[in-house]
This record gives sequence, C-alpha cells and structure tokens, in this order.
Amino acid sequence: MRTSFLRTLFFMLLANSILNAGGILDIKWPELNQAQQKAVASYPKVLSEGIKEVRLPVYLSSSYVDDQNMIVVSNKDFYSISFLLEGATLLFEGDRTYQEVVSVKNSEFQKIVQKLKPVEFSKSEEVMIAQFNRHGANYSISVECEKPQTDKRCTEEAFIRGLYGNIILVGGKR
Repeated sequence: MRTSFLRTLFFMLLANSILNAGGILDIKWPELNQAQQKAVASYPKVLSEGIKEVRLPVYLSSSYVDDQNMIVVSNKDFYSISFLLEGATLLFEGDRTYQEVVSVKNSEFQKIVQKLKPVEFSKSEEVMIAQFNRHGANYSISVECEKPQTDKRCTEEAFIRGLYGNIILVGGKR
C-alpha cells in the first residue's frame, strides 16, 4: 500500500511539473449560489487550506469531501487530492495547463472537439480513470487497486462512474 501511495505521489508531482511546462488556459468560472459558498467554509482544514490558492474550480466527490485524511498537493494552476482507501488509492486532479497553442477556429481542432465525450471512462495500466473537461480546465478521477485483477473498483466502471456522478464544486479562487 505504501509503495502504491509513494508511486502515486511521485506521478502527481511529475505530472504537475510536466504540465506546468506549457501555458495557462483561461477558466470560465461557474456561478456559486449562497448555499454553495457557505458549504465551502465548512470543509476540513486540510482541504480548505490545501486549495485556497488554486485558480481553477476544484471538484471532489461529495462522498469524500469530509474525509480528514485526504492528501492535498496544489499550486495556482493544478491540484491533486488523494485518499488511501482499503486496498486502493483514489485521486482527484485538475489543471489548467496545456502544452500547445491551437486556435479554436482550426478545422482539425474542430473535428477533434466534435468527437469528444463529456466524460471518458477508461482503464489504463490497471487504473480506472474518468477524464473530463469543464470551464476550460482538465480534470481526472482515478483509482488504483492493490489487486487490480479482482477488485471491482478496478475491474468495473461502477465505482468510478459513481464518483464522477457525485462530484461537487468545493473551491478554487478566481
């Protein structure tokens, strides 16, 4: 379990440094109502302090928002929130970085965008992943299991779909 966590943490930090090599995407912020704004103030300190400088909407599954044992790694353009579950590691990430500038009027870009799904569920190297784009930012939810061949969280999409279905806006800074 510790090896899995350290590997996940390493990849989070590596992804952050690679992603920050490009540029920054503009974010179209969602509007928050008063109930959502009050809820943000009641989150665990590890979450509220960990994401206070992040300049993109931060999403997390409502099932894990009160977990005091989350690990938050962030900077202004990236966040990673991880949870050590029994037999698995769960990771929520968001970033607003990119590697290449492409005009939205570019015909090849338009073809690619038309084919994109609102959320893409996949399995890569025994890790279940949900990837999506909101407000011009990139997001992912992933679960890595200690026993990926037998753990239903890594053999079936139900767990990852449930996490995606319960994501809520928990913060970020304009």
